[in-house]
Amino acid sequence: MTAAAGFLVVRAGVERYGVDLASVEEVVDLAVPATVPGRLPAFRGVTRWRGRHLSVLHLGALMEGTAPPPERGDTALVVRLGGSAVALEVDAVEDVVEAGGASVGASQTAGASGVWQVGGALVTMLDLAALAERVAEQESGEVG
Repeated sequence: MTAAAGFLVVRAGVERYGVDLASVEEVVDLAVPATVPGRLPAFRGVTRWRGRHLSVLHLGALMEGTAPPPERGDTALVVRLGGSAVALEVDAVEDVVEAGGASVGASQTAGASGVWQVGGALVTMLDLAALAERVAEQESGEVG
């Protein structure tokens, strides 16, 4: 990803993540998701969006491979993971970066393409294709 592409900076817990603006279908106010069984540890439930049901995944928990925290965020990014629209629950949308920021290196985190510095903060840039693969592996039980 280049700085010229533009990205959205979101916070989940104490971590900041960057998401390519072209990958975000919408930023939505997240209603309380309906609780249904799911295989992913980060799965919060389902919500309605534009007449459809979307899986709600807590972004921080998804990146860490853990269960979502008890406190629920009230914002979500609607993105496509593996061809399916999902709602990524976040605590806050902090910034829209149209240009600027600088890559400071690769990320060792699965589902991330690198780390950028934006202002004084480090931002882990998401790779949605790699994140979709990680979700598929977790759903199939290949990784825990």
